[in-house]
Amino acid sequence: MSAGGRLSTLVRTRITYTGESYQFALEALKNAGNPTPLPDSTGDQALLESQVLSKLGDGGSWSAHPVGIAGVRLSPGRPTVAYLDSHVELSQGEDYPVAWHALDRLLPYTEADIQVGGVLGLRIAAIRGNDLHLTLAETESRLIVRGVPGTKWEDYLDDRWKDLVRAHAAPLWQSPSFTDLERQDEQSHPLVRGTEKDIAWVGAGLLRRIALFHSSSSAYSTRSWITGSEWIFELDTRRDVRLDHDTLLARLTDPVWGLPLRVAERHCTCDDPPLENDRYMRQCTYELAHSDGPGCGLQFRFRWGRAAYGKDARKQLERLGADTGWLDRVLPGDTRGSRAEAAS
Repeated sequence: MSAGGRLSTLVRTRITYTGESYQFALEALKNAGNPTPLPDSTGDQALLESQVLSKLGDGGSWSAHPVGIAGVRLSPGRPTVAYLDSHVELSQGEDYPVAWHALDRLLPYTEADIQVGGVLGLRIAAIRGNDLHLTLAETESRLIVRGVPGTKWEDYLDDRWKDLVRAHAAPLWQSPSFTDLERQDEQSHPLVRGTEKDIAWVGAGLLRRIALFHSSSSAYSTRSWITGSEWIFELDTRRDVRLDHDTLLARLTDPVWGLPLRVAERHCTCDDPPLENDRYMRQCTYELAHSDGPGCGLQFRFRWGRAAYGKDARKQLERLGADTGWLDRVLPGDTRGSRAEAAS
């Protein structure tokens, strides 16, 4: 393969992981000393990125891309940029700007006798046009959350502040340093906060490879949550689509582009006999561990069966701006399986 052909292949591989534009990925690879690996983060920077991913992925919502992030832009020496989708549909069936939803999930606040909500210590470093610059108090961390053109961050921040005050809650994000309430929360929940730090490298690595959930999975729905010391991802594939978990796992554990992960435990049901009742779902469960160490509390649940979150998933995602090519792959609209589900 010629040098130009190899570079083009590397560019497309990078896009599969990040969702960057071709031109940006090309320039990033040309300017990098080692053009293959994606730059990763550590310490406070990893914690910031991981916390943003965990909060946006937790909860029942629909958006054009998993967790409402269309892709990221990675540049060594510069803050990571996460591109938000336009709107999200919450479980109540109403649409909201993803930027508004992000502030609702991320900004720290507290109520009486309740642990701090949002991301502990999250602060707003700057607002520049459609970009919201986030940081953790008393650190040099920085993450840019980029809204769609016309995003009014100041208005959404004002709305969030007023909502909390009306609910007799205390907004915490305007203090330049950690508040006493945040420090008390950290001391009162050492296991929770310790887990967040322990798995930060995983969450940050997944955020920087967020496009894999869109490009390398057969799932139409991706949800995640942290319970105890484990971060669980649940990916649903409709029964008229071939379940593919191998592609995502292979790319996540790729020795060059992926994270230092290995499959520690697996329970795959793909070759089991057909289910007697179509109302049941199959699940393949994979536990991942660090390549050179014990488990890291990361579990993937690949579910296959009838649409678990309603019969109108494709219409919902189309309305929210999901890519037609992706929808045709994960939610084909003119198949026997989808018609059967509509009738059931």
